[in-house]
Amino acid sequence: MLDLGKGRGGAPRGVGRAWMQEVEVSVASLRARLRCARTTRGSDEARAGTVETVDGMLDAALRAARGEDPPRRPVRSWWRGTDIEAAFGHLHRAEAEAVRLYTDDEVDAEVPAALSRVELALHRDDPIRLAARKLVTMKNGAGRRTWLRRVVEAGHEASDRQHTRVRNLRNVILVTTLLITVLDVVFAGIAFLRPALIPLCFGGPPSAQPLACPTGDGPAQVPGGWDLVVVALLGLLGGSLSAAVSIRTMRGTATPYDIPVCLALLKVPTGALTAVGALIAIRGQFVPGLSALDSQEQILAYALVFGYAQQLLTGMIDRRARDVLDNLAGPKDPEQKRPEIELVPRTAAPRDAH
Repeated sequence: MLDLGKGRGGAPRGVGRAWMQEVEVSVASLRARLRCARTTRGSDEARAGTVETVDGMLDAALRAARGEDPPRRPVRSWWRGTDIEAAFGHLHRAEAEAVRLYTDDEVDAEVPAALSRVELALHRDDPIRLAARKLVTMKNGAGRRTWLRRVVEAGHEASDRQHTRVRNLRNVILVTTLLITVLDVVFAGIAFLRPALIPLCFGGPPSAQPLACPTGDGPAQVPGGWDLVVVALLGLLGGSLSAAVSIRTMRGTATPYDIPVCLALLKVPTGALTAVGALIAIRGQFVPGLSALDSQEQILAYALVFGYAQQLLTGMIDRRARDVLDNLAGPKDPEQKRPEIELVPRTAAPRDAH
């Protein structure tokens, strides 16, 4: 077994994010069952081999959670989720193998959780999902224990695949946020150096009206390098306001990947992009009825509003992310929709239910 004390450099091991603590607690709980199995349920060769196998998987789960095997690389491991997926993969395989050691009472206690997991994680027409309900009416014995092991394994495998989808979604959101941020900076840099290329001023010839720009208005006003920067800043403010408002409908997630935080970050640079794009569209008379803005105050107000209006675009991403998170088998999520399973007493089962 691994030492649960100090790690490399004398630092406490296993201290980190919540998912690491979850692995530590789950390993400790499963090892308590192994100790009970060793001392009270005999020590035949097959049982001893199962205990040794499960114990080795738990060691592997702890090493992965602590960044020892595979070695944790700050950026690559975070991006690819190697330590997270390795830790939970070993832990879930250990949980499935440990079913071989369960008593009949422990099998009875494990069946509802296993059924709930496959009901959430597997497709409605999946044969394992449909056949798993037979566990409720099966008679106790080796056959029921073997089938429960397969159901536990299938539920965890499907749940792990869904967590991989969540990680991929998080990475896509972060890449999109980075690209939009770079685009905002490039736009602002070009406009600062060459303000005539991306004009955001209204009025002036041939309307014979004073020129209204984001940095000021009046007869002596001319397009300046700070015009687009001011609009982008107002767009950032609008996007930040939208992110703050979205917190009221945001719910947490039990996954190790911070999807809600990534969605909030996406709104900020997108607000700057939509503010600049909308003012360019207005100046080009693309929006009927908004062909001209008469003052600096109007320009700034529209920039703020259009920065907030990015919610029309990012809201679709919010809904997609919510759908992905809703499909996760998260037993610790109080808002997770749980399937209704009719538990039929085994005494009412037909004699050939195996």
